[in-house]
Formats: sequence, C-alpha cells, structure tokens
Amino acid sequence: MKIIKSNKVAYSYSLLIAFWATLLIALPINTHASVSPTRIKIEAKPRDKVTFNLVVKNKKTTPRDYKISYSYYIQDINGFQKEVKLDDQANEGPWDWIKLDSSETFKINGKEDLPIEGIIRIPSRKSHGFHNILITVTEMTPRKKTGVTLNYATASLIELTVTGSKKRPKNAILNPEIKMDEESGTSMVHLDFDNQSPYKGRLFMEMHLRLNKRLIAKIPLLNEQSHRSEMIYTSVFPNNLVHVTGKIDKKLQPGDYQMRIVGKFNDVRLRSFNHQLSIDESGQSVVEDKTTENPSDSSQKDTG
Repeated sequence: MKIIKSNKVAYSYSLLIAFWATLLIALPINTHASVSPTRIKIEAKPRDKVTFNLVVKNKKTTPRDYKISYSYYIQDINGFQKEVKLDDQANEGPWDWIKLDSSETFKINGKEDLPIEGIIRIPSRKSHGFHNILITVTEMTPRKKTGVTLNYATASLIELTVTGSKKRPKNAILNPEIKMDEESGTSMVHLDFDNQSPYKGRLFMEMHLRLNKRLIAKIPLLNEQSHRSEMIYTSVFPNNLVHVTGKIDKKLQPGDYQMRIVGKFNDVRLRSFNHQLSIDESGQSVVEDKTTENPSDSSQKDTG
C-alpha cells in the first residue's frame, strides 16, 4: 500500500476555500481551526488495512467544540467538481470503511492540537477503483440571538485508489464535430470522452486534422476546467463523460477532412480514433462518413 500526504488542496476545494477566505476578509474574521494534511493519497488493495493521521488545531485562545462530517466530490461534463454532502446517514460508500479514534464531536482547548488516527479497512469485494472522501471538521459555534452565526469549517481530502485486475481502461470517443465562429473565423473541434472504468486518470488528447491526406493542424483537446486553469491535461473521474474542445487557428476551406484522435489516459495509450467529415461553405462539419478505431495500436503503458 502507498500513502502520500500533501498540503496542496484539490482545485475545486481551493475555490471553496477562496470563497470563504474572501468572505472572512470582508467581515473581517480569522479562521478558527485547521486540519493537516489537507490531502492524503492512498493506493491499496482489497482487504488492506490502511492507517492515516490527521491533526486538528484550535487557533483560538479559548476552548472550542467541533464536529466531524463526510462528503465527496463528483465531476460534471465540463470537468468542474461539485461537493456532495452526506446529510442522509443511510448513504453507503467508502466513508463507511473509515474508523477514527475520535468521536464525531469533540472539544479542543485554546491553542492546542488534537491528533486523530484513522483506519481504512478495504472490503474484499466491489472496492476496486478511485474513491474520494472529504473529512470536514466544523466548529460548533453557539447560535447568536441576533445577527449572523458562522460555523467555520476545515477539511482533509482522502483520494483512495484500490487496485484491481490489470485490465485495459475502457473508454469511448463520441460525437466529434467541428464548428466555426462566424465573428472570428476560427473553428473549434468538439468531442466527448467517456471514461468507462472505475479509475480516475489524466487524459492527454490531441487531434490531427488532414485535408487530402495533408496534415494541416495538430490541436490539443481539453475540457473547460483545464482550459481555464491552463493545464496541459484533463482530469477525468471514474465512469464519467467529459466534453473536450480545441481551437483551430485558421479558417477551414470547404472539403473532405480526416480527423485522427491520439493520446493516452491513465498512462495507457488510447486506440487511435479516425473520423471522416466534410466542411461546408459555412465552416461547419455537416457529413459524418466513417468512424474507425485502429486495433493495431499499442495498449501497453506509455514508457516514454
């Protein structure tokens, strides 16, 4: 098993912290507690028992009461992550595999730390794949009779990958098309990548566009979240479909084009995807003739 601790927070969680930081600066109030590390990466096998450690710090000079809760993240078609809170205790998931040596509610004296040890017991069945669990520590602030009562929260994100059989990741490339922006005269390639595996992975994808067998463009393809973050890859959650795009910095003349999609996902080379399409006078793709996958491409992990 492998455990990696990090104080770097996931992108969507960073946005959450930035929002609260802005609110607190505007109010202006300092945060009352912290949890470290903010991120723990764990790689394990079914039936493993993994131990991890957290430290909750009360930054105030007076005792404070805290409560632990769990949530997790999902990903939308554009790559952005959304937190799902577990308000219903009946919801089953990997958070049920966690046992802490602390109760769900506890008190910490002023300027003191509370170490918490956790154990994750990986089930033997139906556990393989990627799981994320957000452990949130919320201050139980007494409700004020007037005004606004703020409950301060801090969290640690566990990213758990349970390895299974060594199978080629299943995925599909869907709905390829090219659209032109009439104002700028530039074109955009659009398609969907469907991760049909239980694992999260990094997607590196590029489109090679040819006209009459002549290469005219190589276009990196990314989802909206990666475009905005200026990343060179797209992060794709398990069993999730994401929409990716790429900009073609030239006006495409009418004709029959050949599109070839290459890349790798989770360090495994994708089977090349070949697609024929026609561009009309408006710059839009209007005819989809043939889509093929090249079965001779390597399915081995990329060693380069």
